[in-house]
Amino acid sequence: MSVAVTPSFQSRTGTHRVREFVSAYRTLRDRDGRAVGLPTLAWNTPRAAASALSRLLGDEPVEVFAVACLSTRHRLLSWHVVSRGTRTSTPVSLPDVFVPAYLTPGATGVIVAHNHPSGDSAPSADDVAITSRLRAAAAILDIALLDHIIVGEGERYYSFREAGEFDATRTGLGVVGRCDDGSRGYGSAPGHPR
Repeated sequence: MSVAVTPSFQSRTGTHRVREFVSAYRTLRDRDGRAVGLPTLAWNTPRAAASALSRLLGDEPVEVFAVACLSTRHRLLSWHVVSRGTRTSTPVSLPDVFVPAYLTPGATGVIVAHNHPSGDSAPSADDVAITSRLRAAAAILDIALLDHIIVGEGERYYSFREAGEFDATRTGLGVVGRCDDGSRGYGSAPGHPR
């Protein structure tokens, strides 16, 4: 919980009112008002993450950029839509990406994701550039950026981790790049077996 003193809300007695920042979670709902369910909350590999992300982003008519906040065991703790754009792009603010991770109790890492309404999951030059900026910011903020996944049509997706863009990256979760089974997944945090 965060407390902020706001001088602009001074009462008649000369004291300042204190505003409290309150963060609440609610059940994610689809366009028809039904609760969104996922087959698993454990996102140990890019394929598992992409499968869940396609349910969250796959039907969007415009580009949507979002962040999934994960626990040490790579379980989804919270989901936050950062921006909604047009059919071909969406703006991304670095603070908007990382603030949800700091406000989510137990979050130790994030996966950022967005969709391509065209159905083509191949990254654009802008996608590569924002991923580079996000990786640099994550390193400074000491938040593990586990992956950037682009959701395309059907089961199509692009994982920067699977493509080798994140190999040998040291994060707060240990060395991430190869899973215990040798695949390019998210691995286990030190002292935290899957």
